[in-house]
Amino acid sequence: MSAELLFSFLLFFQVQIESIKESGFYKMLLEKYPELSENIENERELKEIFDFSGLNFDDLAQFSITVEASDAINNASKEGRSPKIGSEIDFFLSAKVKGELDSKKMFSFILKKIEEEKGGEFSEKVEKTINKNADSTSIIIPSDLLGKTVSETDLIFSISQDGNYSNIHVGLPEKMNSALDVDANSSLACVNAMAKDRQITLAVRVDPAVWERPEFNSQQQNPLFAGLANSVKGIREFGFSVSFREESLGLEICVNCKDTQSALGLWTVAQGGLGMAQLAMAQDGGQTPAILSRIKTQAAEKNVFVRVDILESDLEELERMQIIPEQDEINASKDPLIGQEAPEIQTVFLDGTEFKLADHNGKVVVLDFWATWCGPCVRALPVLMNKMSQFEKDEVILIAVNQGESRKVISQFLKKKKLQKLNVVLDRQQNIGSNYKVQGIPKTIVIDQEGIIRHVEVGFSEKTGGRIKGKITKLLAQ
Repeated sequence: MSAELLFSFLLFFQVQIESIKESGFYKMLLEKYPELSENIENERELKEIFDFSGLNFDDLAQFSITVEASDAINNASKEGRSPKIGSEIDFFLSAKVKGELDSKKMFSFILKKIEEEKGGEFSEKVEKTINKNADSTSIIIPSDLLGKTVSETDLIFSISQDGNYSNIHVGLPEKMNSALDVDANSSLACVNAMAKDRQITLAVRVDPAVWERPEFNSQQQNPLFAGLANSVKGIREFGFSVSFREESLGLEICVNCKDTQSALGLWTVAQGGLGMAQLAMAQDGGQTPAILSRIKTQAAEKNVFVRVDILESDLEELERMQIIPEQDEINASKDPLIGQEAPEIQTVFLDGTEFKLADHNGKVVVLDFWATWCGPCVRALPVLMNKMSQFEKDEVILIAVNQGESRKVISQFLKKKKLQKLNVVLDRQQNIGSNYKVQGIPKTIVIDQEGIIRHVEVGFSEKTGGRIKGKITKLLAQ
């Protein structure tokens, strides 16, 4: 965040993971898009901690964080630096995991990391702060460890048991008890107003002074803009929630305003915007997705709501609407890379052997930029492999250029998907992707025998493989 944009706020974010996994809609998503769970498994920042404690990352049942920035945050704005924990910004983090968390092992892990960072004497000093009681065990993380530019106060890390669950809390010592005793989000009107069966919650209270910024006061002579700006000035909170239900996914936006008049004005703007979107989709005989007609807006006292339930049929319809071959061909023909000489590539395969694009002159080279976390990429790879296998190996080669991931993550993915025969090269810093103007993946590029780019595909549909195969067939026939 730019220092000029800092302002006081209260933010609450919570994910009830266990409840999500029990919902029928989530189970349908996993069956229809299995890469969703694989994406979570591939990138786990806390994996080392969970492995050390003997628990599985999948045991994480709930996670929440509350962040509050005081008016003193303006000091950071004036000095052009990040806010300091304690004096300018506070936070409280809470996690619930299934099973009994071994606090002794967990704190040993923390002390080991501290010793590596600050030395044995510092680690021993921290070890003396460990406090055990009947309900929990805690340890103090000194501000010296975090750095004075980051925090001006110590933090407390505690572990407690609650039946079949373990609770982890991290926050400021003087506010830990109040955060545990009082629902930290109860003061946010949006949180209290949104769907009670939600599992994902995000709510932010903003400083009213932010709406006094010059950009919200310009063009007041324009009645339309002035009306919109005045409606926005009444906003005090934003809320967003997701409810995983048995047969649908409920999405909800809540905007809390200073008074009912502001809420009514904002609702009018939202209703008008929705109507314009529906009209635009219907123009020129275009197909309007069914979901658009089910979006509802409501003004209730000081709150404005936008709600919609997503059904399985909506996902299928949206997928179908992306398959417009004629437009795909038009977009592909306009790609600025087409007709250009392919930038040289020099990297390594997954096994460490060298790869140079120049070594494959005389062949048609298909570059597929991808990552394991990308759902369309995961669906595209086996299709591309199948299509490319229909050509002679000395005529066509498929090279999957992985974007930014480690050998371990890629290898595990290929083994799980039984794609070990895929030719994967590494692009850890994404320099190759930059040279080939990759802004979204999957991106598939066909390079002819002379090293000239002849075809570009961005995204994936059921027509992608056939189009690429057809283009290669024409190049080989020339």
